[in-house]
Amino acid sequence: MADITYYLIRERRLGKAQGGRYFLFDNGEWKEDERNVIRDHLMGFDPNDDTFYGFGNANIMDEMEEITAEEAQRFMNQ
Repeated sequence: MADITYYLIRERRLGKAQGGRYFLFDNGEWKEDERNVIRDHLMGFDPNDDTFYGFGNANIMDEMEEITAEEAQRFMNQ
């Protein structure tokens, strides 16, 4: 099984990285992160920033934290 990294975004949205792909937990199921929410947070991309492409924004990066599989499971059970 591929390594899985779980993320909590803005303390309310669950995401994961698995096998080079990103997913968001939505309505009880994992869905592909088609809007690049996780990647944007990892790179600090702020679409509203008019500086050099809006990358590297620490505030955006701080909105997401890596959590354990146990924490992710508790979140999914809520």
